[in-house]
Amino acid sequence: NRAWHFTASLSKSWFPSDELFGSLPPGLFSNLDGIRTSGSLAYTFFLDVDLEQLDSLKLFSELREKDFRMVHYGATNLGKMSEEFLYTAYENGQAVRTFPVGPSWEHFAPLDSISPLLKMAVMQSEDGAFFYHRGFLPDAIREALIHDLKVRRFARGGSTITMQLVKNVFLNRNKNFARKLEEALIVWLIETKRLTTKERMYEVYLNIVEWGPNIYGAHEAAAYYFEKRPSQLTVEESIFLASIIPKPKHFRRSFTEDMQLKEHMEGYYRLIAERLFKKGLISEAQADSIRPEIEVTGEAKNSMLP
Repeated sequence: NRAWHFTASLSKSWFPSDELFGSLPPGLFSNLDGIRTSGSLAYTFFLDVDLEQLDSLKLFSELREKDFRMVHYGATNLGKMSEEFLYTAYENGQAVRTFPVGPSWEHFAPLDSISPLLKMAVMQSEDGAFFYHRGFLPDAIREALIHDLKVRRFARGGSTITMQLVKNVFLNRNKNFARKLEEALIVWLIETKRLTTKERMYEVYLNIVEWGPNIYGAHEAAAYYFEKRPSQLTVEESIFLASIIPKPKHFRRSFTEDMQLKEHMEGYYRLIAERLFKKGLISEAQADSIRPEIEVTGEAKNSMLP
């Protein structure tokens, strides 16, 4: 039996923006309920999938705007990240912690109080082009789609930092097509209309990202692992913290029984150290000498003991 070869394309020339946002089914896109806009949009989409040759998949998607303006936010203030706001962290669909992302939270770390080493290590690990793209990385989305089709489930999302923020700050945790479309529209609105600056978005990210069991943000992470402030972290400590963001609750798996980082961490350390050198944060000699060697001195040490 021959495998399916699927091709889809759409090209819609300039049309009133409210034709799109006014057509969203009420309740299905809860954050966008009641949104009103003016101006024009144009959309182009192309997808070509050969299930016998998934690596040849082609994907193109572009939403353009002309004189576009948001007249009314609707159900949700999409610019709320620009100011202090309440963030709720969820686990398995249950709220576990709520805290303000701003100066009134004692563990809030302003961007300029966080070590440049940590800021760059995390960015190079999670989304190196964050300050240059407009919310999406087409190649990453294409690669994620190829992988998801191969494993036949939502395993990767090709997420940028903006996409991660929108998912965590605005959306529920249900993985379905409607939620992915809502995520894409909110990302596009935030980035296109600069509803929140890149600097503030990265500040929010570094203050809400999970770094261990009930550990959120750079301030708590630096204290939990190293009994330090975020400004005091070394290169090795910064690279370690960047490495555990994808699976923060499983940070113990990075260590041997005698609490040394495992050998497989060497390649990751070498990669991030090289990028830190290229960005001018460390010298070439420093980059060459960096090894996966840290000493966990904070509360995390207790959970690692046999």
